[in-house]
Amino acid sequence: MSREGATVRDIASIAGVSAASVSRALRDPESVSDRTRQLVRVALDQIEEARVSSRPNGVSTIGCLFIDATSGPRFSGFDATIWSGLARVAIRHGAEILLMNIDRRRPHESIRDMIVRRNIQALAIRCDEGARDFLEEVAHAGVPTIAVAYKHDHPRIGYVCVRSRETSRDAVNHLIHLGHRRIGFCRNIVLDQDHADREHGYLDALGQQDIEIDRSLMITTPADADGGVTAINRLLALPNPPTAVYFADPIPTIGALRRLHEVGRRVPDDFSVVGFDDDNARRLGNPVYTSVCQDAPAMAEMTAQLLCRMMLGAQMNAPPRIELDSYLEVNSTTGRVPV
Repeated sequence: MSREGATVRDIASIAGVSAASVSRALRDPESVSDRTRQLVRVALDQIEEARVSSRPNGVSTIGCLFIDATSGPRFSGFDATIWSGLARVAIRHGAEILLMNIDRRRPHESIRDMIVRRNIQALAIRCDEGARDFLEEVAHAGVPTIAVAYKHDHPRIGYVCVRSRETSRDAVNHLIHLGHRRIGFCRNIVLDQDHADREHGYLDALGQQDIEIDRSLMITTPADADGGVTAINRLLALPNPPTAVYFADPIPTIGALRRLHEVGRRVPDDFSVVGFDDDNARRLGNPVYTSVCQDAPAMAEMTAQLLCRMMLGAQMNAPPRIELDSYLEVNSTTGRVPV
């Protein structure tokens, strides 16, 4: 009645009985009730199914599959935070992490074949709207799968993401309440779901306050420090420049603050800045910037915890669909509109 690689605690957790009952059922099946024997047998079958494609040494592997234009092989910023969070939890659970690039498949190799070849038992995927067609192929791979930072409607794949539209609206309303009416907005040149939510939040706030939308105040740049510099240069060069701006990414926010200092604009006396933060970037410089904040490490760790449970055979009525909250933190870079 035993299964290789399963511990008594694993079986007890899945079966919903005590570890002592599992020990008795394994050692002397006749010493426990028929119901307990059946529960333990079902739990063992679930564990065996979850480990069907496990490595010969019994170590489970979570594949981190990136199939979008924003995470790529750079592994910096947000994605570095996601990958490290996944790894921390996987290591605590005795699992391994394998980074997988969808573009590195063998000729004519399906995602399913790639997963089998690499002995993957679960998948954390980074994708965006451009990779939507891949979700069905990933689902056919037949392993527990969760999309990180991408809310979707596929019935067989879970997701863990962060809501940022409402908090982005709150951030722009914060500027409006300080008297600002000319408010810029800067986002990543790649319009994924996260950045679309932040842009919608910006537009929501202006619409609620009957402030006319000026598309010249909406800038798209690469999500790096030079992108922030470019955005400030373009906004300040306008005939009627803004008095404040909301940046939808952390690193451009830092680049923008540096550029404002270089051109002699005092923050927040002359110009107000709201940024975005995935972890702790807002506190790395001076001044600490006002920010819409999401907890990317928590998002990654929750994803890994769910995948580890699913690999152990935990039964769920449906794939996990979890939306975490973002929040607005007011710091030193927003002030009243200059007179």
